Amino acid sequence: MKLKSKYDVVIIGSGPAGMCAAIYLKRAGINPLILEKESPGGILNKTHKIENYPGYVDKDGTTLAFRMYSQVENLDIDLKIEEVQNIIKENDKYVVITNDNSYSSDYILIATGKIPRKLDVELADKYEGKGISYCAICDGALYKDKTVAVIGGGNSAMEAALYLSDIAKKVYIVNRSSILRADKKEQDEVVNKDNVEVIFNSKIFKLVEKENELVGIILDTGKRLDVSGIFVCIGQDSNFAYYQNMNLKTDSKGIIVDQNMKTSVKNIYACGDSVSKNLYQVVTATSEGAIAATNIIKQIKK
Repeated sequence: MKLKSKYDVVIIGSGPAGMCAAIYLKRAGINPLILEKESPGGILNKTHKIENYPGYVDKDGTTLAFRMYSQVENLDIDLKIEEVQNIIKENDKYVVITNDNSYSSDYILIATGKIPRKLDVELADKYEGKGISYCAICDGALYKDKTVAVIGGGNSAMEAALYLSDIAKKVYIVNRSSILRADKKEQDEVVNKDNVEVIFNSKIFKLVEKENELVGIILDTGKRLDVSGIFVCIGQDSNFAYYQNMNLKTDSKGIIVDQNMKTSVKNIYACGDSVSKNLYQVVTATSEGAIAATNIIKQIKK
């Protein structure tokens, strides 16, 4: 595989944390590369509504993602759509191997975010992308005037249900506990929708299929819901797949970093939803991207 030009810093992930870090680095005269496997913006592209990011009133995530990406473009920062497969150490440098190329760098910044937690029920893999979705914004239009179920009780579930309520005929929210965990404002918006029904103290027990098509779900209470689609919003897990061999210290929530966003391995930093912390928000992601970049700048300029 051809080794491309060396970069000062390789940033893996182009969500708010990764793009913010790249902006700080470039403005300091440092040459970063952003690697992204999907599209710039990360989780923002799958977020229907943002109401708590200071100064941003347009609400939809895709617009915010586009504005951040526009800044990256205006600074002429390299961003390549390539999926990282591995990171290896060669002498005193790192080599980031993607599906197409490999890149040499002194510093690595991991900003990969998290991946959706999968539905743990028989046949879930079979119907993923064919009735089971992890993104209402991506797939909601496929269920116009149909009946769907949203699994979960947090903010992401409420956002999905609210978005789907304007598309689908009927939206069930299936929540495993007796209360919703979402913010009160989010809950109030959803429960005021005439076509949304919340079912408490219930989990999916079984998927119902007919002629290789998902047609419903059976809950652990025995209740059957006839639905054409299931939108799963039950949390996210850390994405450690391609950097496990780096021996980074982690816990159940993500990569462990210090106050400077440094990991346990020399010259590898992490920020955003990929790290272990208590608050996962756009505002904390951008802050951590700035902190990581500032400390990398200090190290380089030494």
